[in-house]
Amino acid sequence: MPLLRNRRLEQLLGGPIDETLTYQQVKGLIPDTTEGPDLDFKRDTYSGSDRDRKAVCGDVGALANANGGILILGMDEDDQGRATNDTGVTISDDERRRLRQTVVANVHPTPTFDILPVEDPGRRGTGFLVIWVARSATAPHAYVAQNKSLLYPKRIGTETVWLSEAEVAEAYRARFAGFTDRIDEATRIEADLLQRLAADEMFLVVTLVPDLPGRFTVDAAALSAFQLSNARQPPAAFGMRVRSFVRSTVRHRRLVGVAAYEANKPYSRGACELHENGSGVYATAVDSGFSGNPNGHGSLVDGPSLTVGICAALRFLARHARDRAAAGGLATIRATLWPVTPIYEGGPVRPVKLVSSVGDPNEELGTHTLAERPVADMVADIDDLWDDGPALVAATYRLASELFQAFGAPEVPAITPDGAVRLNYWYPEQQRYIAEWTKEAGVELRRG
Repeated sequence: MPLLRNRRLEQLLGGPIDETLTYQQVKGLIPDTTEGPDLDFKRDTYSGSDRDRKAVCGDVGALANANGGILILGMDEDDQGRATNDTGVTISDDERRRLRQTVVANVHPTPTFDILPVEDPGRRGTGFLVIWVARSATAPHAYVAQNKSLLYPKRIGTETVWLSEAEVAEAYRARFAGFTDRIDEATRIEADLLQRLAADEMFLVVTLVPDLPGRFTVDAAALSAFQLSNARQPPAAFGMRVRSFVRSTVRHRRLVGVAAYEANKPYSRGACELHENGSGVYATAVDSGFSGNPNGHGSLVDGPSLTVGICAALRFLARHARDRAAAGGLATIRATLWPVTPIYEGGPVRPVKLVSSVGDPNEELGTHTLAERPVADMVADIDDLWDDGPALVAATYRLASELFQAFGAPEVPAITPDGAVRLNYWYPEQQRYIAEWTKEAGVELRRG
C-alpha cells in the first residue's frame, strides 16, 4: 500500500502516517494544533445518512483535488479549529469497511486513500480513525450525487468548497497536461537506458512512471537489499523466471541490474534501472531462439517471449514503485522494441519480424516487417500490476497487443483482454508452468 508523504504532518505527529501511528502521537496534537489545508478534525464519524454520505465523499474528494492530507475522526475542535478533546469513535473493521465502500461507490475516479484505526489503550474498540488521502494525478474527482449529477469538491484553506464549471474545466486541462508530462518522462527514462544497451541484440523495453511519485534513498543499505532481492526473487511471469540480474550496482539516483555484465561494455541480454521516485525501466532480450533468418540482415522477435517479457516487466516495475518507493495510484507505461533503426549512421534499415515457433519454426505472426520502432503506451493501476492475477494478464494483453499490431497482427494470441490464458499458443515446455501458475493466481486457463 502506498503511503501519504507529507513532511509537515509527519512532523506534527512525530512519525510516518501508517499502521505504526500510535494513540499518543495523535492525541499529542492537543491543544496547540490547528486545522489547515491538509488537516481536518471531526468529533464524530460519518453516519449513513444522505447528508453524511455527501460530507465524507466531499471531504475525501476535496483533499484529493488539492494537495492531499488527513481527516481525524474522533478529535473535537474549538471555534478556532484547534484540537481540544479526544472524543473517540468506533474503529471496528465493519466501520472502516462502511466508510471505504461509501467513498469508493460515490467518488469517481476513486482517489488513493486509506483508513487507519488508532485504538485508545484505555477504551477497547474506540479511538481515532485517521483517513489519509494522497495528492492525486487523476484529479478532478467528482462526488456522484443521488440524482447522478457530478459535484467537484476541493479543500481550500480549512474549508471544502464546490468548484464552478470553469474551475472544473481548468482541473481537467491540468490532468491532461500531467499525462503528457509523464509520457515525456517515460520517453526520457527509456532513451537514457537505450544508449547503454547492446545494439546487436533485440530488446523489449518497458518504462513505468507513477502518477503519484514515491521516494526512497539510494545508499549502501538499498543496494544490499536490491542485490538480495535479485538473488531470491528474479523477475518472473506466468510462473516462469524471465531474467536474472547477475550484477547489481547504482547510477545517479537509481539502482541498476544487469543480466550479463562485462566492464566498459553495453548491457547484454537484459537490464533495469530503478529510480528513487518509483519510476523504472526494464529491458529484456526477445530474439527468436531459432535460426530461420536466411538473409541475416534483420531481427526476429519471438511472440511468446515478448508476451512473457511484458508481463514480467509490468510486475517487476510495479513492485519497485509500490514496495520500494511507496508510490501509488495509476502509472503511465510505455513499451518499445530496440533497435529497429539503422545499425550505423546512414546505413541500411534493420527490419524486424514477429514470429513464433510454437508450430513451425519462426512462423510469421504479422503481415509485415518493421522499419521503425513501435511504441505502445497505456495507463494502469499499480496495484493491479503488482499482484499475479487476471488484472495483470489483462494489462499485459493491452500493451502487448499494441506492439503486435505494429507488425500487422490484430492482437496477442496467448492471452485475452479479460485476463485469461490460452494454453495452446505457448511452447510445450512452458505449458506446465503456466497451468500451475493460473491455478495459484486465480486466472482462467483456456485450452482452445
